[in-house]
Amino acid sequence: MEAMLGSRIYAEVDPYCQWVLGKEFDTLLVDVSGFKKEELKAQVDTLGNLKIHGERQIEGNQWCRFLKSFQLPKDCNARMIKINLDEGILYVVVPKPMAKNHLPQHSNGHAHNDGGVNETRENSLAEGAANNNVHVPETSKQGMENVAKGLNKYRQFITNAVVAIIVVVGLGIYIGYKLSAIKKAHNECSL
Repeated sequence: MEAMLGSRIYAEVDPYCQWVLGKEFDTLLVDVSGFKKEELKAQVDTLGNLKIHGERQIEGNQWCRFLKSFQLPKDCNARMIKINLDEGILYVVVPKPMAKNHLPQHSNGHAHNDGGVNETRENSLAEGAANNNVHVPETSKQGMENVAKGLNKYRQFITNAVVAIIVVVGLGIYIGYKLSAIKKAHNECSL
């Protein structure tokens, strides 16, 4: 879906997201390949919605952007959320309350203004990236590594498919050229 705003043309993208559940916290993994830290923003509003937004220039006046929104548990401490960007994967570590275990609810869509919400707690990526020593229990590390490996396999599959298509097209052009050269030589010999 493309939207035009001023002189910019926006293409909406929907990055792959997955929650990894842990004992002490849940971790949201978002595939933001192609985005730089400065092009991403994460914030938690007073209603407990975690919003992750990305916007980057593709070429000229063409831009791509996304917005992901997740409802956090009511008793989640937004100040304890840690964010880290590593190799195109955004890790959002959401601590669990001691008494209850909640899975954050995902509500996909575009931003909307909740009239009465005018106070937000921003958790900048620069702050999260500067804090690379986020404590991750071993049980959750394995789950996150498995998800990251799955995302990397998906990227590798797409790359291999593109390379295979290029090779097949190139081979087709080469064979077509050789066949036309043989046909031309055969026609010249016939005369």
